[in-house]
Amino acid sequence: MSSITPRTEAEWEQLKPIFTNLYMDQNLPLPKVMKIMEEEHGFKASTKMYKNKVKDWGLSKYLKAEQALQIVNGASSNDNSSIPVSQDDTLKRAKKSLKRKRARERAQVQASSLTPDLCEEPESYARDNLVSPTSTGPQNATIPRTWPRPASPKAAQPMPRLSEAAEEFLLNLRKWTHDAFLSGQWDSKSSSRHHSGRKASRTWASDLTAGTNLFKKGHGTLAWKYWRMAAASFENPDLFKTWYYETPIRLLFEMGRLVHDGHAPLASQMLKYTKEWAEKFLDFNDSRRALYSVFGQLDPSELRGLYDRAAKSLYNGFASRIEKTNPLLYEIRLNRALDLLWYDSNADLSEWVPSIEEVDESCGPNNPYSVYFLLLEAYRLVAQDSYEEAEYVGQQVVKRLDAMKDENAADPWRVGLAYRRLGRIQQSKKRYHDARISFNKALRYVRSGDNKNSGSIQIEICQDQEQMARELDDLEDAALWRHTLEDLEKAVAEQEEVESKRLGNEQVGDPFVASNGVDDSEFQTMQGYMPFMPTNYDYGFTDNVKRTKLNAESRSLSPGSPPAVDSLSRTNSA
Repeated sequence: MSSITPRTEAEWEQLKPIFTNLYMDQNLPLPKVMKIMEEEHGFKASTKMYKNKVKDWGLSKYLKAEQALQIVNGASSNDNSSIPVSQDDTLKRAKKSLKRKRARERAQVQASSLTPDLCEEPESYARDNLVSPTSTGPQNATIPRTWPRPASPKAAQPMPRLSEAAEEFLLNLRKWTHDAFLSGQWDSKSSSRHHSGRKASRTWASDLTAGTNLFKKGHGTLAWKYWRMAAASFENPDLFKTWYYETPIRLLFEMGRLVHDGHAPLASQMLKYTKEWAEKFLDFNDSRRALYSVFGQLDPSELRGLYDRAAKSLYNGFASRIEKTNPLLYEIRLNRALDLLWYDSNADLSEWVPSIEEVDESCGPNNPYSVYFLLLEAYRLVAQDSYEEAEYVGQQVVKRLDAMKDENAADPWRVGLAYRRLGRIQQSKKRYHDARISFNKALRYVRSGDNKNSGSIQIEICQDQEQMARELDDLEDAALWRHTLEDLEKAVAEQEEVESKRLGNEQVGDPFVASNGVDDSEFQTMQGYMPFMPTNYDYGFTDNVKRTKLNAESRSLSPGSPPAVDSLSRTNSA
């Protein structure tokens, strides 16, 4: 990493008017000013050098709260039409300062409620700059800090005491973590075995999420068919048997999502099935049996709070057993941040999002995790209405992706999903131009792989693109996306028909004993369910038949909105 030669006072003073105009008059963010100064004026300096000069020159973009309040109150008592231009600029600065103050106060309130004093912070959280500036350069450009540090634990509101079952879950989670480490389950040579074992749990989560999505769209009967498929999965002895590090916390998250979406009775039943599965298929002395058995004792109402505790506990367990530069730690932090965003697009992520400098130091200058975290940062900036900063971060993503093409490339599927997530938040903010660009990038990346959900994701992207094109009266693009959408739906339907013929048309028994059809409000169908299918139930073959037929049926009821979402593989994130 090349060092930056200190500039003389004469050089600084010579360019002070240019800098002041860009930074103060045009109100550009410091990273953008630095880029202009370097590219257009040949003046390169570090972020720290610039900040020192800003302080020396007394340049302050934002007024103190008291000053801002006085200016705003004074202006409100005057006729705004008579305010000179210079005073009008000052008034705008004052209003912006008050807006920032209120945003900081809201962030502190959120931090107090989301960050209780539960356990000692890991060393990596104790840094002042969790999103700190990096050194300049094409792959190490300055990244603005966007997540405020949470309030001190002393000021945090204590979480209500968890039940004995929840406390037992946390202890069993740590025992599971310890056993997995001692037996070498997370060694790199074991990764292929984990990915193979994840298939069953990912299918279960996909069916569960598909049912929830269909229920939201008014297709209750079809939703229950998918939920029955998820229930039938508990007959599979390999369902949660993998030692994959994400499985327990993701299972807890999926159950919590059911409760969050208003399906607490269904979540309660799934928790009980998890307990019965563990007691039937796992050895008595297996730490996984203890971990999954306690699910059946959990109260659905405490799953959200327990998730926060479990996420911290899981990370602490890993951080005290593997090197702090292990990419696995960044994988865990990224996934927890995405989970929190699902619950709340404005969630405080300061505990989970590291600085790009830290990621580069641990994983190398051109690493996939820097791209994933930068795209996550761009999402958060848009959520905070910081559009210029988000655009700048997006430019850094493009530079890094270009630099990583030849080696250590980022996973195109994950990049595509991240761009789709960014496009969604931009669309919700009516930033249609930015959203269309993000969705186009997402489409390009998800098409480049062979993920089984690619068709589903492409259809959703095309739907969003067509909607925005119509709102913008872009008739050509609207027609293009309509034709593309029709072609995709036709291709997916044809593939499903081929798959259905290949697998055959064998019927499977309904794992729920339903009387009088499906009634979610009274939850009748769950009451008579026997936990497991008969011993002669052919899980692998008939399950695929059922799922293929359900996919075709769901597409006919809700064209362009395929329900299958691979939750445990991070395709369902906000």
